[in-house]
Amino acid sequence: MNSMYRRTSKPLKLSISLLLFLFAATGCNGKPDPAAVTYSPTITTLISNNCYPCHLSASASGGVILDTYDGVKTSVENTKLVSAVNHNEGSSPMPQGADKLDQTDIDTIQTWIKNGSYETPPLEGVFIQPFRSCQGLESSDNLTSEDGLVCTSVAISGSTEENRSFIDYGSCDVVLSQRPYWYKAPFNMVDPADPRLNDEAFMTELNWINSQVRSSGCICCHDSSNSGRRPAVWDISSEGVWTDQLSDQGVAILAGKVSSEILGEFIPANNNGFDRYSTGFPTTDVERVQTFFNNELDRRSVTDADIAEMEEFGYFINDIIKREPEACTSGEGVREDGNVYWTGGEARYIYIKESGTENPGVPPSNDNPEGALWRLDVRANADALTSPIVYGSTPDGTYQVTPDNGTAPDLESGKEYHLYVLQDILVPACNCLFTAP
Repeated sequence: MNSMYRRTSKPLKLSISLLLFLFAATGCNGKPDPAAVTYSPTITTLISNNCYPCHLSASASGGVILDTYDGVKTSVENTKLVSAVNHNEGSSPMPQGADKLDQTDIDTIQTWIKNGSYETPPLEGVFIQPFRSCQGLESSDNLTSEDGLVCTSVAISGSTEENRSFIDYGSCDVVLSQRPYWYKAPFNMVDPADPRLNDEAFMTELNWINSQVRSSGCICCHDSSNSGRRPAVWDISSEGVWTDQLSDQGVAILAGKVSSEILGEFIPANNNGFDRYSTGFPTTDVERVQTFFNNELDRRSVTDADIAEMEEFGYFINDIIKREPEACTSGEGVREDGNVYWTGGEARYIYIKESGTENPGVPPSNDNPEGALWRLDVRANADALTSPIVYGSTPDGTYQVTPDNGTAPDLESGKEYHLYVLQDILVPACNCLFTAP
């Protein structure tokens, strides 16, 4: 899993403004209410009415098992379920020998997939880890797709396919679990009579920029006409040239003059070719975005010297990531009985790391740092853990991220290790050094 994401060890300088840029939610747009679509009874009822008895465990046609959650989840992850119900070319149309499901039923299945395909819904307020969602083509989508599917990295840093909308194929409900949202007024007002609106070359570039934003999770916060929410600072649906809403620092962030990689990113190969390593939002053409916003900086007479004086971005995130551990003083760490003890409250993420290694940051790229020996995550729909748990175990509702296969490594007696426990992403509970017994 970790190979999907780019890692970096370079220093990160950022500005608080971008956090305000990246937050918002979506409306239903006539689609099923995501909160009302659950595995049981919604999905199980659809499947039992249309897929039994051919796909029961005892006699599963084609080896496709659909009477268990694990079986359904497998068919979601390998795209067989969504391809079959959409009657995509190359798939076996389902239900076999019957009419295609009503579009409402297909939309219900795809809404469930968009939101992570959970057996039980995620807990309110819990960070939902990024995942991949594959959907059949929207009826309003006039673009073609080679296999009839559109796969999207569902995260604030994720993107659907170019020229498509993230809201159609991703989930702003998931994005909102990963970023807090609040309305923040623009730094500057736009001029609805701006002469640049009549500049064909300029508008070609602005419209392309807008399409790039709409394809990414940024649309959840910065396109009021689609998200239905008041925007956080900038709104690509504003009359006039929306970039006027940005502060100078905001323009520098979008241009990549002030790095935002601390907020996490996918490698382009796993994000439909979209890259946000060098720009403030994901794009398929880094140079084109940088040119557009560098031109805006020039128009404002903002110099590199001015940018060098700008406030460091995300200083509070860096404060957390760079926080040095103290010595464990209350028996925290892995004890002789094999249990991991910690203080500071309940845990959703537990790391045992080499001493002297960097603390984890924001998913999908910064949350599994080099030197992590064992990482245990609690699923978003499961209750947090209380101390202690057995080192290397996977209690109900949890899964091991590191190592990605195999057992947790033995700890060397007398060697110092780092225990790092999070109540949720960027909310440390325990951060200390212990000596293995």
